[in-house]
Amino acid sequence: MKIIFLAFILLSFNTLTAQFLIEINGKGSYNSTWLVNKNISDKGDDQDYAMAWSSNFGAGFTVYLGHIGVGIEGLFGHHKAAYSGTLLSGNLNYTSEIDLKTSHIPVFLKFRTNKGGFVELGAQMNNISSASYSNSQAVLNPSNPTDVTKYYAKTSYSAFFGFGANIVPFKKFPLGLLIGARLQYGFGDVKGVDALGLDLNNSIYYSNRYQTNLVSGGMYAGLTYTLGRLK
Repeated sequence: MKIIFLAFILLSFNTLTAQFLIEINGKGSYNSTWLVNKNISDKGDDQDYAMAWSSNFGAGFTVYLGHIGVGIEGLFGHHKAAYSGTLLSGNLNYTSEIDLKTSHIPVFLKFRTNKGGFVELGAQMNNISSASYSNSQAVLNPSNPTDVTKYYAKTSYSAFFGFGANIVPFKKFPLGLLIGARLQYGFGDVKGVDALGLDLNNSIYYSNRYQTNLVSGGMYAGLTYTLGRLK
């Protein structure tokens, strides 16, 4: 009986360790980034959204038990927003940009296949350490760029969805290529300024103020080091 019990314990341990896997990764991403606010959207031709692009980089790890993993990362970079508009009855055209220096801590669930494909769902804490505003028209913003950090919330939260693959070309060599995409939408209000650099929280400019949401979508790539194996 003792022999059978010991064999069961060894078999269970072997099965568990065969399903236990840790992925350590370093990565960089390139994203289309936005700061979405209804006050700006309602301005019509005075303030229109334009495309902005940002990047970030960092590292993290995911611990799997079977095909389900839990991961955490630390990411650093920028989140930008771009605008264009026409003022003075069409006589003054401008473009402007907001550049947020950011750090992010994503925490997520990851669902992986045997071949390395995955989908991920998670929440992310966002921190803004500095913010600058610039405008193509000196008459609108003589001191380009302007430090607008004080108008932004330091911390906000968002949710994201992603998918991709960890490609390990040599099964006996634990290095792999990580590629994927993420879509993020912020639920916390980061406040800030509008396309003209005016404080969105100032009731003189905006009597009914709406919240500002971080929005982004893009691709990422990196390298992974895998400990363990997944059957």
